[in-house]
Amino acid sequence: MSNYIQNIKEGDHISFEIVFKLWHRKIYAYFLKKTNAENQAEELTQQTFIKLWRFKHTLSEDFTLDVQLFKIAKTTLLDYFKKQINDERNLKNYHLELSDSSHSEVNRYDIKQQLESVLNCLPPTRKQVFVLNRLQGYSYKEIAEQLSISPRTVEKHISLAVKQLNGYAYLLAFFVFLGI
Repeated sequence: MSNYIQNIKEGDHISFEIVFKLWHRKIYAYFLKKTNAENQAEELTQQTFIKLWRFKHTLSEDFTLDVQLFKIAKTTLLDYFKKQINDERNLKNYHLELSDSSHSEVNRYDIKQQLESVLNCLPPTRKQVFVLNRLQGYSYKEIAEQLSISPRTVEKHISLAVKQLNGYAYLLAFFVFLGI
């Protein structure tokens, strides 16, 4: 077998094929026992032999080929299990984020609906002035210019809106805080 090691290290495809034929079933059986999945066992077996060829320069004549081959198989299996755990964790995190974002969107929609119904009790101009100032952050001067009214009229609309919405003050403060 040390002859095969040297030949594989030198890139001899025939020696590699012989080793593949000699050890394929045993490596496959090892993976099948560990994974209980035929297709996964076959895939891991292929990966093991690919690694054997790819890292042939690291083979040592101090150890038998079967020991080195099963060491490659063991690390391949460990890598597979690590990937499975990582994939499951990522999938779980993705589902949590998706659930949280959809839940947030539903809540945000409900809040917007409540805000709209609260603001609908205001006359149209007062509502527009209030929304521009309290929800969109425009100054009295900017609103006055935009609506072609005086800053004093804007101030009066805000004052009347606040009085009219007094019972909804906590709700409106919450909306302003959320930036809705």
